[in-house]
Amino acid sequence: MNSILGLHTSNTIRLMNTASPRSLPVKRIATPLPIKKSRLVFVTEPAGLAVEQYKILHRRLCNQHPEGGVVLVTSPSPGEGKTLTSINLAWCMAEAGRHTCLVDMDFRAPGVTLTLGCSNEEDGLEEVLTGRRTVHQSMRQVGDRSLYVLGINKALASLGGLLSSDSIVPLITELRAMFHWVILDFAPVIPMADVGEVLPHVDGAIIVVRSGKTDKSLIAPSLEILGSKIWGVILNDSVINGSAYYGYYGMKKG
Repeated sequence: MNSILGLHTSNTIRLMNTASPRSLPVKRIATPLPIKKSRLVFVTEPAGLAVEQYKILHRRLCNQHPEGGVVLVTSPSPGEGKTLTSINLAWCMAEAGRHTCLVDMDFRAPGVTLTLGCSNEEDGLEEVLTGRRTVHQSMRQVGDRSLYVLGINKALASLGGLLSSDSIVPLITELRAMFHWVILDFAPVIPMADVGEVLPHVDGAIIVVRSGKTDKSLIAPSLEILGSKIWGVILNDSVINGSAYYGYYGMKKG
């Protein structure tokens, strides 16, 4: 089971200058069919403590950034739980009534649609970035929620110019106008250099580290790369004292 979270936020508040979300004429509905081990806790364990921890995380973000924002979620290395965190956080925001878009930007190891259990067909984010499809053509609404997903068709070994400013800026500008929150599930900070392409264009970044797994020597360099954009650090798979049930989950406060 997955455990959540500790969010250590700075005192700096970065606000968006954005209008209220406009109507979202998305016709294609994605029905999530996650398996139990997917740990999509709002589906598999809606009454569990993990859901409560995501609600706490969401509330802290909203308190510090009431106008929402574009948030990049990353990790020092693969296997820290960033995709799971991105999905559950976006789901939580949508459950709270916020228009939210979850964008899979980990082109080398895309996992959003796989975790949700829905197909992405032939109209993924790569088609949007190259101008072959529009955002509305490629976006899917998750059930009847205020949650929308831009997925990736297939893993790419080389990104070419997909993450160039010419591609990324128009996409983020459009998503800002449509949504209160935009969550970008991004590649790990190390060893890839992809984050440097997108970081200047987002409002903040959250880094996910896994208890007992993350190489501590990678944390400081990762934070240095994210710099002033860092909004928080999430500690995943931490354990708290208590009952056997609640011991699966825990949050450390900074």
